[in-house]
Amino acid sequence: MFVQTALRVTNYQPRTSMPPHHHDEATFGIIVGGSFRERIARGERAYARGHVTFCPAGMRHSQTFGEAGARQIIFAPRDCWLDYLADCRTKLEEAPHAYSLLFRQLGDRLLAEIRNGDGFSAVACEGILLEIIAAFGRSGEATRSGEKPPAWLQVARDFIHENTLASLDMSQLARAAGRHEIHLARVFRRFFGTSIGAYLRRIRTEHAAELLLKPHANVSDIAFACGFASHSHLCREFKAHYGVTPSAYRSRMA
Repeated sequence: MFVQTALRVTNYQPRTSMPPHHHDEATFGIIVGGSFRERIARGERAYARGHVTFCPAGMRHSQTFGEAGARQIIFAPRDCWLDYLADCRTKLEEAPHAYSLLFRQLGDRLLAEIRNGDGFSAVACEGILLEIIAAFGRSGEATRSGEKPPAWLQVARDFIHENTLASLDMSQLARAAGRHEIHLARVFRRFFGTSIGAYLRRIRTEHAAELLLKPHANVSDIAFACGFASHSHLCREFKAHYGVTPSAYRSRMA
């Protein structure tokens, strides 16, 4: 018999925080909007859209949400999923997390299916969750074989998220990170798989997508508010990222 996994879409208000707490059951979260910082497993992490997180049952953690707030889809894993991840040598007790472009795409698909809510959505959501778990297991294998991003690189990425809508240049980022511009650009691509410029365009495009959920917001105004040169500039970047125009995206998400 088919058993649907319970999904919860949670929205967090901008510039708010959640005090230390724990959950009685293990949970996964896939961030589908905004950003936040979390203290967990004796460390602090920065999450944004495209991150998947795992929190073991009983582990205390706290969050601080960014300027745009945050949105994530939370679900409890099945025992067989945890068994699969254990077979992948994923260290679940260390509250692992992962980021990839694939998780952004899967998160968007999952959110769209939740909103759709027709007779096929339960099966579709279950299939997407299995893709997420499989990709999470693979990402754990990649993480074990590689280095963690250095602290100064995390500082640079946080600076980008905190100043997404400002006029940024490489010299500002290099000063924030305390590294030479060339070194920063090379190491950023090595760990995050993209250039700093492409990363910034992606974040601005995702912020535009959040603003498009407001029904009366003008697309041209959104373009300028998110740092794009024109309406057409936003449309070009938006279609490259989401595969549809801003107007089509708004209609789909309505």
